[in-house]
Amino acid sequence: ISFDMGGTTAKCAIVEDGLVRTTDEYHVDGHPLRIPVIDISEVSAGGGTIAWIDAGGALSLGPQSAGADPGPVCYARRGVEPTVTDANLVLGRIAPGRFLGGAMPLDLAAAGRAIEDAIGLPLGLTRDNAAAGVIRLADVKMALAVRSITTERGLDPRDYSLVAYGGGGPLHAVAIARELGLPRVIVPPA
Repeated sequence: ISFDMGGTTAKCAIVEDGLVRTTDEYHVDGHPLRIPVIDISEVSAGGGTIAWIDAGGALSLGPQSAGADPGPVCYARRGVEPTVTDANLVLGRIAPGRFLGGAMPLDLAAAGRAIEDAIGLPLGLTRDNAAAGVIRLADVKMALAVRSITTERGLDPRDYSLVAYGGGGPLHAVAIARELGLPRVIVPPA
């Protein structure tokens, strides 16, 4: 199972015997296209996906994204809404001084304030518990995407390995694999 988590979305697809599965049903902006395409499941759970509190007071994630500009709060480029990347940083899953090989230091304090103000305080949670909630919700959304291309199509995810890549794929792959009972996670070195 290929698993790519980028800035705005997470995508997954099945590869068997070196061939990617395809489908002839695809939608673009709600319009069906009948052309052969790679069978990909996509969810709004990328690193820039914004965490927020819905009208009922529940933690929500996406579909809004901070995109690359302004990006997550921790990028210090005018982003103000907490994202999955901000939550990963707050929990110590990303080293603030080593992002992009140290070329782009991240603002841990700003990310922490954004998580605390927008998520923690409204839900009565500590900053770290609020960040953990954002990560857990992202992991669940991404696991559902993997289910949509496996169990919903009669495939057992336990028969596959998860190959994780992209900006955030390796950060979340083990949690997704555990959720689905996948026996192996592979993170390519390049």
